[in-house]
Amino acid sequence: MNLSNFEQDRTAWPVGTDSFFQPHRAAFWLLAALIVNGLFYTVNMFSMGFRVVPVTALLGLLVWGVYTLAFLLVFRTLDLLEQHSPEGFVLAFAWGGLGAVYLAAPANIAIQSLCAKLVSPEFVSVWGPAVAGPITEEFLKLAGVILLVLVARNQFQTYLSVLIVGAMTGLGFQVVENLSYTVNASMHFPLENQVYPVFLNLLTRGLLSGLWSHAAYTTIASFGVAWFLLHPERRMVTRVAYAFLCFALAWAMHFVWNSPLMDDRFDDGPVGMALFILVKGIPVVIAAGLFWRVAALENGAYLHALAAYFVPERELIRDDEWVRLGAPLQRYKVRREMGWAFGLRARRLKAQMQREQLRLIRKAMTYGRGAQTLPHEVAVRRLRAELEPLISVSKPAS
Repeated sequence: MNLSNFEQDRTAWPVGTDSFFQPHRAAFWLLAALIVNGLFYTVNMFSMGFRVVPVTALLGLLVWGVYTLAFLLVFRTLDLLEQHSPEGFVLAFAWGGLGAVYLAAPANIAIQSLCAKLVSPEFVSVWGPAVAGPITEEFLKLAGVILLVLVARNQFQTYLSVLIVGAMTGLGFQVVENLSYTVNASMHFPLENQVYPVFLNLLTRGLLSGLWSHAAYTTIASFGVAWFLLHPERRMVTRVAYAFLCFALAWAMHFVWNSPLMDDRFDDGPVGMALFILVKGIPVVIAAGLFWRVAALENGAYLHALAAYFVPERELIRDDEWVRLGAPLQRYKVRREMGWAFGLRARRLKAQMQREQLRLIRKAMTYGRGAQTLPHEVAVRRLRAELEPLISVSKPAS
């Protein structure tokens, strides 16, 4: 989508917004049922761990909960959580951590058992995770993204709105999987220590592997879904092929990560292990980063068009603010520099104003200008009135 397309489609605005609570749609009930089943499955899966290694289980919940909050803080800092209402992200995370895990665990076992019969147990011990994991996990995570799109179709107007749901779905799967590995590692740990396995898994699976794990894979696969949705003018075979290629790329990266490829090229020491993880992981980060960049540029064009059409008042969105609408890192840079120059309160007010501007634009797209957008208009003017006196003073000497 580009600006010219938006200008041609002005008559389609406002579009309205579906809620993620859609009891009259089958996709909503399928999503809810599988998440609830996954909740019971996950509780039962961890029940033994809570009985045998309670310290590990409780500390693991705390550690991986903080890990999740760190990702959410990054998403919020970049204003990515402004794409949807909170319940959309809750459902995405719940699907990844409960629904997808619930379906993937027995499917992985079944595939590896089949491979043991058709090939050999030795093959499964080496290649089993690479064969089974990407097939079941990437498919099931992406299935949740598609279900969420079917539940609230017109909440997904940009690539970024699909990618952030994919990232949240992958993050949910990643966190629950890591917690499972943490508890299982403690139950089989050679030492009588329930704390060490938690921080060992946080280091290896969270810090060293976290950036190129499930959240990245599902982001890449979700780009194909976004392209399929946002290019209805293309032939169906082209749209399906594009979605399949993105899924195949995510699958291939997951396959390489789980496979024993390059295992013998690095030693078993800390340095060798770190290099091994980086060599496997950096291509995933680069690929995911490129998809995020394309999505951010498209989202910028989308927001620029909406702002130009619905919010032409310069006191609500000034020219320099309009330019940065589609650039989360630039908006963050402005907030950071403002904090350095004028203090924490100025930075906080600027962040609040930026978010209110985004909400104003999205509410205007949904409902048109009126009662629904008035609170955000008032908030932008109020925040600007509070901010101006703080930044009008001379910049203090460094």
